[in-house]
Amino acid sequence: MSSPLAGAAVAAMIYVDAVATDDDNTTFWARPSMVMWMSDEMRTRASEAERITWRVAAAKNNKYLVEVLNDWDVPIAPDYADNSRETLRDETFRKWRDSGALRERPGVPKNSGNGRWALEAHFADLFNPSLSAIEFETAAELWRDQHLSPAAKLKVQFAAQGQQATHAVHVTLPGNRGVRHLEAGRASQILKGVIEDWAPIRLEKPFVVTISEPGDKIFTADADLLNYLGVAIISSNLLPDAIIADITSGGDVYFWFVEAVNTDGEINESRRISLLAWAEQQSIDTDHCYFLTAFSSRNDAAARKRLKDLAVGTFAYFADEPERELAWYVLGQAAPKL
Repeated sequence: MSSPLAGAAVAAMIYVDAVATDDDNTTFWARPSMVMWMSDEMRTRASEAERITWRVAAAKNNKYLVEVLNDWDVPIAPDYADNSRETLRDETFRKWRDSGALRERPGVPKNSGNGRWALEAHFADLFNPSLSAIEFETAAELWRDQHLSPAAKLKVQFAAQGQQATHAVHVTLPGNRGVRHLEAGRASQILKGVIEDWAPIRLEKPFVVTISEPGDKIFTADADLLNYLGVAIISSNLLPDAIIADITSGGDVYFWFVEAVNTDGEINESRRISLLAWAEQQSIDTDHCYFLTAFSSRNDAAARKRLKDLAVGTFAYFADEPERELAWYVLGQAAPKL
């Protein structure tokens, strides 16, 4: 829903006036190829006559568009290759349509070369360059409230926080055990999602045992519980970003080792072995140890890079999809604790 290709789609569709009206017959319906064929040079030719000439040619086929560009002495340098249109159509356009940002022309076959996509006017209005920053934020928030599901709004909110967090991240610990203030940054935001969103759903009675931060900053739970669990926290140990205990009604205690990955640091096989060795030193039953690698999103570069390195028998979590997790284990063997 949000990517460089999606941004190019907004720009191209506004350029050709592919904005839905009350009358489908008067709406100009764009083709995905129009997004592929647009270029930086073309976007500078913004007069109404030039835009209409471009869209008429692009609505026919690339041959007519090349003739126009040659007449204008504009380099033929499209933003994207033609084979990118499937990604735009099947992923971005579909999700925009389902969220009320895009209208699909009814009655047009899926394999038709005719245009069948137009931005909804209320979505296109968000990109009015005359809006001030405050006006834009207000309009965008209103649009999200009206058109996005709770899950989709969470994705947008998490993405909007981005890498620009400049203030401490406040994490509410489960079990009414207060608030922990973490250093500003993406990893802290991811860890916040694990503690506040994942743990209460996934675990029976979660208790945050440790939170580790850069610079040997380690938060530890109260001494009485640590003594009960038989865990000694020493700052020199190579600890994960968090250890969360799950104290079940049957009296069993399970330990979850959590790594929040902004760039790297996933729980790979080597890391898993090291953490199990630490658990043995603490007299923790290694059969009661579980591992979670947390990312901001499935689309995040860190996830695309590091998912392939996850250790077998571990889990992955994505902060913008707090109701889901991935399990990685060998088929035919006992599934990990679900």
